[in-house]
Amino acid sequence: MPMLDLTFVRGSVDDEALSRLTDELVTALLRAERAPDTPFLRDNTWVYLHAVDPADLSVGGQGPGAPRFRVDVTVFAGALDKDRKEQLAADVHAAVCAAAGIEPQVARAFHVWTLIHEIPEGNWAGGGQVIYYQQVKGLVAED
Repeated sequence: MPMLDLTFVRGSVDDEALSRLTDELVTALLRAERAPDTPFLRDNTWVYLHAVDPADLSVGGQGPGAPRFRVDVTVFAGALDKDRKEQLAADVHAAVCAAAGIEPQVARAFHVWTLIHEIPEGNWAGGGQVIYYQQVKGLVAED
């Protein structure tokens, strides 16, 4: 049941690119978690879009500067090992850069940040009940 939050400057990506980007982010996260890309898992992988006005982002305390992007990825602790985190970061970076028209290997590439948040076991709840990582793995196996 992973979640993604994409924070971006309003107008920095068009609607079509944003739609493709959200799909690519979900695909990358499911792949990183070694989860099958099924309707059940897609229905339970949410992407929150946080569009901020250019004036609502200050770079170095000096005003808006060029648009920045932050992707927060929330997963169960232990769902991603070091290699999978590195691949996820690379996949997220490539997807955001493609959507925003940013060359992925130049200085502006650092305008894209990915933050991976791991929720400790027993600290994720849904439907009024704590959800455990092993339960989710069982649901995935049944799907």
